[in-house]
Amino acid sequence: MKMAQQEKTDTTISGAIAAWFSRWFNRLKAFCMLAGAWGFIFSVNSLIGFQAGFEYDDGIVYSTPAFQAAAKDITDTTSPDYWNAVNRSYAYERLKPAVWLSAWTLKILGFRIAFFCDRSPEGSDSLEAYWSRLADDFYFTRTDNEKYEILEKKRFVLYAGASDAGIIQARKADIFPLRIKKSKTSSNPLESNPGKFKEKTLPLSEF
Repeated sequence: MKMAQQEKTDTTISGAIAAWFSRWFNRLKAFCMLAGAWGFIFSVNSLIGFQAGFEYDDGIVYSTPAFQAAAKDITDTTSPDYWNAVNRSYAYERLKPAVWLSAWTLKILGFRIAFFCDRSPEGSDSLEAYWSRLADDFYFTRTDNEKYEILEKKRFVLYAGASDAGIIQARKADIFPLRIKKSKTSSNPLESNPGKFKEKTLPLSEF
């Protein structure tokens, strides 16, 4: 009787161990398949050189506080000193999580990420260094046509922006446009009307 009970107990333990190993083996196999798929997608995107562009102001960040901080000390908002102050005030800016996560997702999938700034480049070295892990390129575009030429000549497949002007240039360059919502308290003067051009809008991108 005792031997039968012992055999039954041993069988139960062996079955539990076998089930545990089987469960973790299946998880490992699924992980390896996902890792392999990611590696393939990353390699293809990297080799082809796909790029995704994101507007910086009201796109990746809510940058109104940086502009306000610069304006306190410099009243001439067209001077190089003003733009130098703006570009060095990134510590005042607030990250927009939904947009940031979208950019990193594309980065992980092998896309080259570019930030487009509708501002002058004075003093931007520290700003670019701060974002160097995510942004492969920074473009400081002074005109809409300059932005269009960059989008058209390089392998951009997506442009995410808050401004109507950015969405228009993406359409002109035959690139998929993705609208980012501006914060209601933004001081950015560029027009922004989500859905005006029947473009898709990134959820929760206002915050």
